[in-house]
Amino acid sequence: MLVGTDVGVGAEPVIRRVLSGKDPALERARAEGLQVLEGRYTVSKYLGDGSDPAQLFEVVESAPNLFLTAGINQVLLLACGQSATAYSAANARLCVGDGTTAAAAGQTDLTGTNKFRQIVDAAPVISNNQVTFTATFGQANSNWNWREVGVANAASGGQMWSRTVVDLGTKVSSATWVLQWSLSIQ
Repeated sequence: MLVGTDVGVGAEPVIRRVLSGKDPALERARAEGLQVLEGRYTVSKYLGDGSDPAQLFEVVESAPNLFLTAGINQVLLLACGQSATAYSAANARLCVGDGTTAAAAGQTDLTGTNKFRQIVDAAPVISNNQVTFTATFGQANSNWNWREVGVANAASGGQMWSRTVVDLGTKVSSATWVLQWSLSIQ
């Protein structure tokens, strides 16, 4: 289900938030005093080449994503000081594709015909029980319908930490899209 506000052409971008059955469950868990691990993707869409706020025309936030078994195991290895490839500025990639296969915990990659892994813009930002990864997809790449997104720790192969299937729209070569993945424990 989609919710959002269309303020028309002008100074304010269209904001869309994709909701799922997970959203009420997360709210109930928080109301019961449980800590919740939640990951969401957000794409900010800009006209032209760059991320000038005056050129922002739409922001879409996904429903909560699914954490993948191989990625969770990778994070647990890192947390326990064992040998594993970190999701660092040197390795982390935000991934986009056109696949529509439902997310499943055993998946290790995107499923679409078109897919691309963009290295993150900088080191992940950690603050207030949340980590945020950001990657910019310029005019020259990933120009197709974005229907799946994920985060991985390598340009190919490696371990995919999460994946979600959501129709974020069709990126065209006259636009720059900035994808963020935020993981929070609240």
